[in-house]
Amino acid sequence: MAYVPPAMRKRNAAIALLNNPPPYDPNPIFVEIPQQGWAAAGYQYTLTVQWSNVAVPGLAVTITVRAHVHYAWDAGQQIWTQIAGNAWVSGLPGWSTPTTPAVVALVPAEPPNPAYHP
Repeated sequence: MAYVPPAMRKRNAAIALLNNPPPYDPNPIFVEIPQQGWAAAGYQYTLTVQWSNVAVPGLAVTITVRAHVHYAWDAGQQIWTQIAGNAWVSGLPGWSTPTTPAVVALVPAEPPNPAYHP
């Protein structure tokens, strides 16, 4: 069997989780983007979700996988839209991947203060 470096094993474990995510850890973090930053950012909220203690096949360690989903107000349709951000492994510098549609499907349809929009 070919040698697989630990960093690659961690990335592979994270990608597998993001493609078929279980429920994320309790207490996800919603952050309001300051109003003066809405235009530059293109959204009003960022949600961070995480999965801790993710097993890594072939290693005796676990990882924490985090992902961002952004929320933007669509004034024309009067609804919140979700925008995939990036996902990463805590402690694995220099690596991230787009948040998957499967993760976006898990998060709430709107932020905690649905009136926080233009």
